Amino acid sequence: MHMEPLTEGEIAALGRQLELEEFLAKKYAAYALMVEDPQLKTKFEQYAAVHRNHTASLRAMAGAS
Repeated sequence: MHMEPLTEGEIAALGRQLELEEFLAKKYAAYALMVEDPQLKTKFEQYAAVHRNHTASLRAMAGAS
């Protein structure tokens, strides 16, 4: 599948979203380390993983442009 090159605005938006996803992954990972409740720890670890996956997807998109 051929994609048109990203515009300057799309690249900027992609960069902002990437920063947000990285921030959220770090934040949830930090929360997981802070809590003692095992269920809450698991949820925070899951949320961190979701945002790491988003980060990887955005990096792949940026590399494909």
